[in-house]
Amino acid sequence: MKNKFLFLLLAIFTITTQINSARAQSYYGSGEFGFRSYTSDAHAIGLGETFIAVADGFQMNMINPAGLVFTPVTRLSGDFVHEATWSESQDGTGFGKYTNFNGLSLAVPIKRGKLVTAFSLQPVSQFDYRYEIDEKIDEFGFTKKTIAEGGLNKISAGIGFAPFKKISIGAALNYYFGKFEKTWEVDFVSDMFWDTSDKLTRKMWGYNFTTGMIINPLPSLFLGGFYTKDFKLNSQDHVNNGLNFGSTGATIQGYDLDRLDIFMPELWGLGFSYIFKTKYRLSSDYYTEPWSKIKVNNNELQGYNDGSHFGVGFEVLPSTNSLANYFEKVSYRMGYFNKVLNYLDTDGNTIPENGFTLGFGFPYYGTLGRLDVALKYSIRGDLTKNPVKENVFQLFISVTGGERWFYRGEQR
Repeated sequence: MKNKFLFLLLAIFTITTQINSARAQSYYGSGEFGFRSYTSDAHAIGLGETFIAVADGFQMNMINPAGLVFTPVTRLSGDFVHEATWSESQDGTGFGKYTNFNGLSLAVPIKRGKLVTAFSLQPVSQFDYRYEIDEKIDEFGFTKKTIAEGGLNKISAGIGFAPFKKISIGAALNYYFGKFEKTWEVDFVSDMFWDTSDKLTRKMWGYNFTTGMIINPLPSLFLGGFYTKDFKLNSQDHVNNGLNFGSTGATIQGYDLDRLDIFMPELWGLGFSYIFKTKYRLSSDYYTEPWSKIKVNNNELQGYNDGSHFGVGFEVLPSTNSLANYFEKVSYRMGYFNKVLNYLDTDGNTIPENGFTLGFGFPYYGTLGRLDVALKYSIRGDLTKNPVKENVFQLFISVTGGERWFYRGEQR
């Protein structure tokens, strides 16, 4: 079994190093902090992005670390995402796609059902876009380009503990880090002019903590909540100004700007899940992040909105009958969600997002491994009040393996 676990680790590493990122080209992803990502687990996404009170032995939940106590064996999981976005505005249409590694998690039970530790690496936000516009001064044409890439990531170390039979609590320390690069270029058609390039590189880092709880007042009912504290995100900017003529390029000057202290908002949420007839699960979550509180060097920023998410999910649970066929042991999921994005459009209007999800859980290695797949379709924006409407299709895959560690064999 150890060889299988090591094989899964090698497979995740190999896929991760070979996937290349393509630009998402989302209009609404070009905000200052990009799209926020709250979970990368395909199981949770297939349930309408619900996870706060879902007691599942495969879902290594670092948003609500109280759920870690339901992990029965040591688990390693790798997450992947593919996204395609179709944009529509009054001026035209566009298309972009994005494929990449989306997270890595490891959970290790110290005492089964009582104490579990976990570690994870996940993206928090993603910047990835490129815009070009052709202009002309007199008879001289040129192209203006804006290119941005990078993002903010999070490393978490958490623990789940069940002090009582019906109550579990959890806590996690989160370290944020990342780099954001934005380049403004002007390319002239004529060789009479030098092309210009201005590049801003922003390095970011900071930390905070998360606490959570799940209670089980009835045998089939789970209630959960979590709170992630607000925190200071340190930011250091460096600027390079350059000129290009043909294949020749040179940096004219490079300099650091004053360091920025970005005060990020807290995040909290409540949820429940209910299992009926031992075969079906219903779950629902609400969580919010008050971005209207965001500050830079104690100065409030305009254009931000309190982001929120409401989701509901339904799952057909796998059969536990050893004589059941394979398809009876597969999980089937569906969900719906409604979001309000965390910033306003150029006219000060909120930006809604509504979507549907489908999901499947395919077991392997008996009950120790599972391949989760989620399909998500959503619509961002409304052309009656927003400048752009986006149709977004996303495919999420989570590969999770399991192995028993720290189990003592029977004495003979």
